Amino acid sequence: MIDIFPARALTLPVTVTATASTSAALPALGKIVRLVNEGPSNCFVAIGNGSQTATLPNATPTGTSTPVLAGSDLILSIPDPLLTTPLSISAICRAGGTCTLDVQCGEGL
Repeated sequence: MIDIFPARALTLPVTVTATASTSAALPALGKIVRLVNEGPSNCFVAIGNGSQTATLPNATPTGTSTPVLAGSDLILSIPDPLLTTPLSISAICRAGGTCTLDVQCGEGL
């Protein structure tokens, strides 16, 4: 069994407001990304190759508005084709919202 996250996994804190955060490189390569929303607001993330800009969900489905609920600890897989280069992340809250999003990467099971 492989550990999902080592005890000393690198953690990237992202301060999230109603303006999309500046695109930042994930703290490490890995098949799994862990998103811990310290709250108090829900946020939405975009993760992918190159520069990312998170958006709020609307009537047109996009891959740039994955929800991360306030107080949640969310683990998502990263598809193999995206594992060749470091990925980037951006996050956004709805108007008046804020949160701190802690980002970690791991290898998975």
